Amino acid sequence: MLVLVTGATGFLGRRVVRQLQEHGHDVRCLVHTPGRERMFPDRTVDIHYGSVLDADVLSELFYDVGAVVHLVSTIGQFRGVTFDQVNRQGVANMVASAVANRVKHFIHVSVIGATNDPAYAYFYSKWRGEREVADGGVPYTIIRSSLMFGEGDMFINPLAALTRVFPLVPVVGSGRNRFQPIAVDDVARCIVSAVDREDLRGKTIEIGGPQQLSYNEIMAIVARTMGKRRLRIHLPMWLVYLAAATLGRLKKRPLATAGQLRMLATRNVAEPGTVEQIFGFTPRTLEGNIEYVKTIGFGEGLRVAMGSMPSRIRDH
Repeated sequence: MLVLVTGATGFLGRRVVRQLQEHGHDVRCLVHTPGRERMFPDRTVDIHYGSVLDADVLSELFYDVGAVVHLVSTIGQFRGVTFDQVNRQGVANMVASAVANRVKHFIHVSVIGATNDPAYAYFYSKWRGEREVADGGVPYTIIRSSLMFGEGDMFINPLAALTRVFPLVPVVGSGRNRFQPIAVDDVARCIVSAVDREDLRGKTIEIGGPQQLSYNEIMAIVARTMGKRRLRIHLPMWLVYLAAATLGRLKKRPLATAGQLRMLATRNVAEPGTVEQIFGFTPRTLEGNIEYVKTIGFGEGLRVAMGSMPSRIRDH
């Protein structure tokens, strides 16, 4: 079956493409930035260029497509791009094209925390995108993931950078809020498994790793992995928001916005054992699977602490 993947060159997308191919699927990729497709071996995927906001591009994209894996999303509003444009309207455009071309299965990847609460702009846009899928008339599965980790991630790597640079590592608030980190390769495995499964159609599934960990516990795991002993200094939320808002005015694309930091205070966990029950495997733990953090040097850590992510660490 030919599977169309949007966001194919991203952190999760490149892994989804590889696993789809390993499972015998033909893959078509929608690539936003020409040149990014060089990560895929020549002629192993069918490449189309463009945006999910371009109706002309989508009209030529869906021929012979049996299933769609929609990954395109934005977690920040930069350079005139808004949450609503990408996380809702982009989804609506994809769903309309999928319906018009009688796509058999639409896999939409969302996030745990998606909510009908406009106070959380990103989560609200993800919830509205889910509604476009559920109400759009296409056979669908929505997969909500907890925070993903893996080489190139934007969650564990920044924590490792702070651990490399500072003897006292700053923590937003109490650090007691709980997360359920899941390996990005395990998320890709769930997505690829869902493509051919009719029993998952019409369902919204929340997935996370095997452990529910507090922010403090996650930071301790990062420090142990790096062979560092670090104390934590807990900063009041208002002070961190102020710093993030100031940095946001100085940089076109800051490492973290005030809104993103606010989301750290929301509980981000799934029901225990969901991956095992639905997909038949146990996802890997955080500890023992983040060796990549050891490669972050002091200079790179300093750049991250100043609000910039080196391309060697995040190349997507």
